[in-house]
Amino acid sequence: MSLHRYSVVLIALFPLLVLAQATSPLVLDDFESLTGWIADGKPAAFAAASDAAVGQGAITVTLPGSVSKKVQRGDDIRELWDKSQGLSFHVKGDGSDAWGVIGVNAGYGAFSYVYFFPLKNSNWVKYTVAWSDFIPEGAVDLIGTPEGLPPSGILTLRFGCRWKIWFDNDAIPTHSFAVDHIQIETLVPPTPAPAPTTPAPFAKVLAKLRAREPVTIQFQGDSITAGTALADKLNERYSARLEVILRQWLGYDGITSRNRAVGGAKVNDARAWLQRDFAGGAPDLVCIWYGYNDKTGGISKDYFRQSMSDYIDRIAAATGGKSAVLLFATAPGTQGRFVMLDGYAQAMRDLATERGLPCFDVHALLKDLGRQNLQSVMADMAHPNARGQQLIADHLADYLVAQAGITTPRPPAATDLAANNKIVWDFESAPAGWMLEQQATISGDLASDGRRSLKLSATDNNPDHIRAWSEVIQVEPGKRYLVSAMVTNRLVSGAFGLFIATQEDGAGGGGASISFEPQAIFRDRGAKDKWSREEGEFVAPKNVTKVRLLFWIDKNSRGDIYFDSPLIERAE
Repeated sequence: MSLHRYSVVLIALFPLLVLAQATSPLVLDDFESLTGWIADGKPAAFAAASDAAVGQGAITVTLPGSVSKKVQRGDDIRELWDKSQGLSFHVKGDGSDAWGVIGVNAGYGAFSYVYFFPLKNSNWVKYTVAWSDFIPEGAVDLIGTPEGLPPSGILTLRFGCRWKIWFDNDAIPTHSFAVDHIQIETLVPPTPAPAPTTPAPFAKVLAKLRAREPVTIQFQGDSITAGTALADKLNERYSARLEVILRQWLGYDGITSRNRAVGGAKVNDARAWLQRDFAGGAPDLVCIWYGYNDKTGGISKDYFRQSMSDYIDRIAAATGGKSAVLLFATAPGTQGRFVMLDGYAQAMRDLATERGLPCFDVHALLKDLGRQNLQSVMADMAHPNARGQQLIADHLADYLVAQAGITTPRPPAATDLAANNKIVWDFESAPAGWMLEQQATISGDLASDGRRSLKLSATDNNPDHIRAWSEVIQVEPGKRYLVSAMVTNRLVSGAFGLFIATQEDGAGGGGASISFEPQAIFRDRGAKDKWSREEGEFVAPKNVTKVRLLFWIDKNSRGDIYFDSPLIERAE
């Protein structure tokens, strides 16, 4: 063979060699050896697995925490990496409800990305994941996009992440899984059919409420939605209270709330947890409230909105377009957070308009209370207290019922003193479940704090006594309670007082529900044109579990009485 002919053969073979290199798997780790892997803090650990999916070796990882390894790669194949579409790996779960996570990152800055997978299957399963399904942990774009990390920039592999809590802020249980044969994929086949990016119509949920059909509402959010700072988060947070209110109001038990909130979460976390959060099936309605932690992280409102829009797309895809979406305009906190979240709230309103989605303006609800009054419904700078959670639930219920066009009157709410120990009202809005008879109003004339108070007015010729009844309050027979209220007396003549009226089980509101003479807490006490707190106590009679506060002026009186911040609490 001549030298010239030999050269021709080499030239002819060269394209085949390049093609073979371009299409052969780029294996990141076959786990035939565990060299290079390190555990980043306890309880994270790793060991050789008892069996393998490919070859002879695999790794078993125990979390929470993380284990990681630097990726070894030459510059000669960076271009091949950047043309890749994702990676694949094999997993053998421990059969638990926990979820594993694989991460890739640049080894610096915010360019870290994660993908979560279930561990329920205890057999080997292969996952092939597109780069677009690795969600950034920082405020950056997706892998392979112009502003995101190129695949060739991946320097570290990781199992696990920073999270040690999940639903209800409970600790993530210790879990283990085996992994084998991680490799870069030059081609990730598309899904058989394009995934929907449009949520179900909100009208579909409203129609179910009108027809009293089963409705599942899933709540996505951070510690505010999870119920941080509450004594009984599972029952006091607004998602749980909404379920109670709607069941009572609409008269059926088919309304179910499902809470998937996690303290400290940002929108990107929600994007990453999508498959985990919706593993229970497609709810009828998804309520989304994020933003407080995104703001803490210095994330711009534009990135926040962009991430939220992508999250909506992913919910639609994960639920097959079966779930409607209700956005919440990010609510204010106290102190500096009273104004810092205004931009996020507007971004949510604008996104709702852009995408034709409903928006519950919890931001306006709380902002309208004003700085001082907001403090009364907050446990700290970020988290509503039980009263604040109830306020949100009340208004969310009002919103849903109004949107559904349901005209059924709202029943009086039963407030449980056994659970709350203390209840106080501020009259900044008309309190749910209260009954204001003729000549009784929520007035902006005067207030001991805030802007409004309860006003009872007596004229020259009153047709009857002037009365206002509180919502139904659950009490325990035989227990002693302290009752008080701020009072300003502007009566020209006559008598007034605050009473406890007991109710028979199942009785409604007003005077017809009184089973015997109301017990006076105080009568004719209160300074002229000056606020003073007047108080008294009562012992709940045997077999009595429901009471109302009764604010009263005698029908022969003339003038006005103002009450504010009434309070009832257990004395023992």
